[in-house]
Amino acid sequence: MLKHWRVLILLVMLLGAVLSIGLKLYPYGRYGVEIVYITDDSPARDVIENGMQITELNGERIENSEDWNRRISNLTGNISLRANGEIYEIEIVDILGIDVMDIERTNLEFGLDLRGGTRIILTPENVTDKETMDQILATLQTRANLYGLKEIKFYSIKGERSYIQVEATGLGSEVVNQLLSTQGKFEAKVGKPVTINDNKGNFILGDRSYPVTYNNGTVEINNSLIQSNDTFTLEGILFQYLNKTDDKLIFLGTVYEGEDIELVYTDPQRSGIVPRGGGYNFYFVVLVSQDGAQRFADVTTGIPKILDIEIGEEYLDSNIYLFLDNKLVSSLRIGESLGGEVYTTPQIQGSRLNMEDAIEEKLRLQTILRSGALPTKLETVSVDIISPTLGKGFFSSTLYAGLFAGIAVIIIIFLRYRSIKLALPLVFIGLSEVLIILGIAATNDSFIWGTVMVVNASIAILAWWKKQEMDIYAWAGVIIIPLLGMLSWTIDLPTIGGIIAAIGTGVDHQIIIADEVVIGRKIEEKIFFSMKEKIKSAFFIIFGAAATTIAAMVPLVFLGIGLVRGFAITTMIGVLVGILITRPAYAKIVEVLFK
Repeated sequence: MLKHWRVLILLVMLLGAVLSIGLKLYPYGRYGVEIVYITDDSPARDVIENGMQITELNGERIENSEDWNRRISNLTGNISLRANGEIYEIEIVDILGIDVMDIERTNLEFGLDLRGGTRIILTPENVTDKETMDQILATLQTRANLYGLKEIKFYSIKGERSYIQVEATGLGSEVVNQLLSTQGKFEAKVGKPVTINDNKGNFILGDRSYPVTYNNGTVEINNSLIQSNDTFTLEGILFQYLNKTDDKLIFLGTVYEGEDIELVYTDPQRSGIVPRGGGYNFYFVVLVSQDGAQRFADVTTGIPKILDIEIGEEYLDSNIYLFLDNKLVSSLRIGESLGGEVYTTPQIQGSRLNMEDAIEEKLRLQTILRSGALPTKLETVSVDIISPTLGKGFFSSTLYAGLFAGIAVIIIIFLRYRSIKLALPLVFIGLSEVLIILGIAATNDSFIWGTVMVVNASIAILAWWKKQEMDIYAWAGVIIIPLLGMLSWTIDLPTIGGIIAAIGTGVDHQIIIADEVVIGRKIEEKIFFSMKEKIKSAFFIIFGAAATTIAAMVPLVFLGIGLVRGFAITTMIGVLVGILITRPAYAKIVEVLFK
């Protein structure tokens, strides 16, 4: 058997691909529906979450999305849902507001064209000009890319008002409300206490000092009378007067704004999550502009220091407050060494009860700060579920088309070479390439492909030990293809196009091998060629063609966007599977059949 070790490696790869695609765990059963969106006015909001699997409604099993939509159409009053194995009691006043889709039966993630998804209509406040709409779309696309959202599309719609249509698979309400429709206006403000004696004091700002007078709730500074919560500008810095304590006036100065954020660090040295006090703290460092750093130095000048007796460290008698869309995100103490210093790398911190929420919140804040603020707020107008644009019968049609194509290839190869022994393996190899590519794209399969790597490496080592002919391509196939299998990506129309391109290239290469073998047999009376020489001659052409294809796809991966990149990556992976696994196996099969 080790003489045919290339075929064994192919069979192990095939088994791994089939398991990667079909070996799906159903922790809550094979029936039910998946929650894809929960509206803001839904009674289920904050009770259940996007992505949960609903298996029962009022104690009766839910089969699919059609069954769900039929049964909730006129539902009112108290209901019970079983989601992710737990029972939830919900009272419907108006609408339930839960949109669902059928659960996936494989480990393949399908795109919007194949699976359908969520359509969300957003409208900006008082925006109609094209330049502002283009800016909004660019910012939303940047946020989607930074946040790692897959298969999301943005469209601008003109009418009486301007609208933005968002289409995506599995896009939850929390993503819309906290990421996409969030304006992202960032401000960092520092508390500025001013000590007063006999209702008089000095407002120190950098190297300048301004007299302050307090009289019956009114503060006079720089010839301006200011009431509580009023704002004023001093040396180009926006301040707000908050209140008065026994001997202090408390002001709040804006030191950083969104445009001051020049870089958000995401490396492990300056960004991370640490467990603390029964929860998890997250932190990351940002690089701010020189102007922002100077405002921080001016505002913190003159703030007295206090000693924290619990930890024995000194801090300024003030905090820096971080606001996002006028909501307080976090409040941080300021070390005494930073007072009056031009500080360009402040650290943003926060906390959540569990690690998953801490990771998500850190990523959300980093994404908003890196993408910048939207020029205006966005309001959610409507949310609905969209059906697959290619139709539910797309896959069955594809299977029929593949079947007829395979039959056509068998007939043509048989007519060309008068040998069914060449035609059947060719179709088998083409089918193998499709399964392996899909298996590589599948999710939750790292263990399977790790096992495939170990088994195939063992086969290759045993073959080498038994003095079988080995080459660098065999070892590359044993290692590289399982490593690629540990990745995953969305199966959409460009991916299918890449698979078709890879299959077409594979059929061409196998015909080259067949030509070399058959034509070599016909002329062997004139010139003797061994079977290995014929196959080597074929592979010289094959590797040249494969290298040309990969070289043509590489620029599309780095320079292309969206559809082009997906097509290029799938084509390259298909070519690698072919030249490292399936073509050598086909050559071995042909060698055995015709030797």
